[in-house]
Amino acid sequence: MSTLSLSRLQLPGLVLLGIIASVSSAVLVWLQLVDHRRSELLWAAQDHRKALNKGIDDTLDAVQTIADLMSLSPDIDRASFALFAESLRSRHPGLDSLVWRSPRTAADDASARGSAPRDLFPIRYRDPPLAEDPSVPGDLTEKTDPHAREAFQSLVRPLIERALATGETAVSGRIPLEERAARYGVMVVTPVSGARPAAPGDRAKTRSPEGVVVAMLDLAAVVDAAIHVLEPRGVEILLRDLSAPPEEAFLDFYASRLGPGPRVQGGVWQGWSLVDAQRIEEVVRVADRYWSVTCAPTPQYRSAAGLLREPWIMLGGGLAMTLIAALFMRSLRSQVGVRERIEQELRSSEQKLRVLFSQSPDIIMSVSPRGRITMVNRPWPKAPEESAVGRNSSKILPKGLRKWYRKALAQVFASGEAQQFQYSEADSSYWDVRIVPLRGASAVDTAMVIATDVTERRLLAAQAIRSARLATLGVLAASVAHEINNPNNAIQFNAAILQRSCADILPILRREHAEHGDFLIGGLPIAQAIDGLPQMLTALQRNSQRIQSIVGSLKQMARHDPGEYGANVSLPKVLQSAYSVLQHEIQKHTDRCELRVPERLRLVRGNAQQLEQVFINLLLNALQALPDRMARVWVEADVVDEGDQARVAVVDQGSGIADGDLAKIFDPFFTTRTDQGGTGLGLSICRRVIQNHGGTIAIGSVRGIGTEVVVQLPIAEPDRAVAQGPEGACPAIDRRSARQAPQEPPPP
Repeated sequence: MSTLSLSRLQLPGLVLLGIIASVSSAVLVWLQLVDHRRSELLWAAQDHRKALNKGIDDTLDAVQTIADLMSLSPDIDRASFALFAESLRSRHPGLDSLVWRSPRTAADDASARGSAPRDLFPIRYRDPPLAEDPSVPGDLTEKTDPHAREAFQSLVRPLIERALATGETAVSGRIPLEERAARYGVMVVTPVSGARPAAPGDRAKTRSPEGVVVAMLDLAAVVDAAIHVLEPRGVEILLRDLSAPPEEAFLDFYASRLGPGPRVQGGVWQGWSLVDAQRIEEVVRVADRYWSVTCAPTPQYRSAAGLLREPWIMLGGGLAMTLIAALFMRSLRSQVGVRERIEQELRSSEQKLRVLFSQSPDIIMSVSPRGRITMVNRPWPKAPEESAVGRNSSKILPKGLRKWYRKALAQVFASGEAQQFQYSEADSSYWDVRIVPLRGASAVDTAMVIATDVTERRLLAAQAIRSARLATLGVLAASVAHEINNPNNAIQFNAAILQRSCADILPILRREHAEHGDFLIGGLPIAQAIDGLPQMLTALQRNSQRIQSIVGSLKQMARHDPGEYGANVSLPKVLQSAYSVLQHEIQKHTDRCELRVPERLRLVRGNAQQLEQVFINLLLNALQALPDRMARVWVEADVVDEGDQARVAVVDQGSGIADGDLAKIFDPFFTTRTDQGGTGLGLSICRRVIQNHGGTIAIGSVRGIGTEVVVQLPIAEPDRAVAQGPEGACPAIDRRSARQAPQEPPPP
């Protein structure tokens, strides 16, 4: 039998097998889609139910918030109540109105009306206000319309009495909203209780009713506000009151935003429930009532399987694939010239691979099990120029690489698994070497060696890591600055008020002192308090401004813009200010600290606040490095480089810095005082500020002798200088003996 007749006999069987497989796949997909749609509907219904339940709870919590407010402040005025209530109503669209009702005693009512006493609940505040004069309290029982009085007696009054009796929030059944067609609301009553003594001489307190907060909820608004945040997927919601009679059970119906239908009327919701048997119902508790939430899909319901809605697609696709496969096999068997085309394509592909091989930036060579090179695209750097083919591959590699190469090559031929290692040369270049086995008929007979120069990649990775660390530092600086600014603004504001108040209080205190003699204020004698209060308030405001300045510097570090550095800055003033700020730290760590500033020192161009922060950090580091109070710290300033640079040196006789730490001393987050609260940010910030000023900062240290930090800044105008007082220098501070000022040179 010829090949063609054999193909004709096999083709019908192939088509029949394809049809059976396609039909089976279509049925299976259809069943899976039905199950998946049911599961997704359950998830969507749960999402809608949770959103609706949260919306109802949030609205009831808003009513409880009003009750808590009135419980804590029962004498709140009308304007405050309206402001607070309006704020809640704006955030909770379902709150149609809020009313604060206060119970009137029977005796008061009897005396006011001249009639038999009865319990009343007059309106004290209402939002939105009543149409009549808001200053006149309303009374829910004062109804001229018989229908309104009957509605109150049958609904409002029992609801209020139930809430007062139970002490819990009470919810009414549905109430038609007259101004809104086909919409219902419910009334929520929350009791407000206040504490008062139970009996004379008894310390125990009882809870007494102070009134009730009454809110009218627009159910349609509550449902819309809760559901609109969800993705429209074609799910409708029916809300019913299970605590009400069946004819009054309907509360609201949420129509899908994907469908054209409006809200369902209360009389036809029973018909809606019979349209489709696929319903998901859940009962939720709303205060003292139980509501039913029923979810159902619409014809426009969207699910994740919407793209495969019709299983006929699978059936048609399977049949088409069956036909294509049959035709392909027939064509494959009938075409004799396909082998020639494949061979031609292989030759073309081989030529392209040879071009890629020779032009590859990597060094690629194939070697035998004995290490002989059989093919190579280009020689190794610094290797001899003669051809490498036929030579031992290890001989052309750098000496430091040969040991690792021989070991890896032996493992490749022994295990048949690829090996990879990295190598760095003396010129700081990095290579990634991979050895891949090439299997022959039975075993690995050749290995492909691929050497990639990854020097640039490593440099980019190191730069990316450094940039990421600096970006993290900037984000941290901005975050910390923001957190500090908020309380500091309050300190500045209150300090200003206290200063103005102190000017008015001091004359009163002086008169009291003159009339009544000495007495204590805040634990201080009156005379000392009168003299010290203005100074303390001034110091408080000055230090708060200092905090603001430091925070500004921290924020400046986080910005890409270097800031303003064009002002003329007096270094003596900056150093004296830093010294003044650290007076407490100086007294804490040493008795011997001095500033050595020449009589006249030229101005530098920059930012005074940032420079002050730099020298505060440097001086504080020097103080914290001292082993005892006898060790010294001094600051020197002069002009170098023929008057073009101002030089400031901060020298200490501390413990010094280890040689291994000097190279990392300016890295962000590097610190040797983690146990003392060090963050490793100080010197990093200092270097950035000095670099932005066009200057340099350097550190020299000898372990056990001390440390010297030298800052050089460019002079602003060589012909301008600033005088520093009649003595020609900032005051030197040596609390034990000014005559014993250190004269020996600073440590290297």
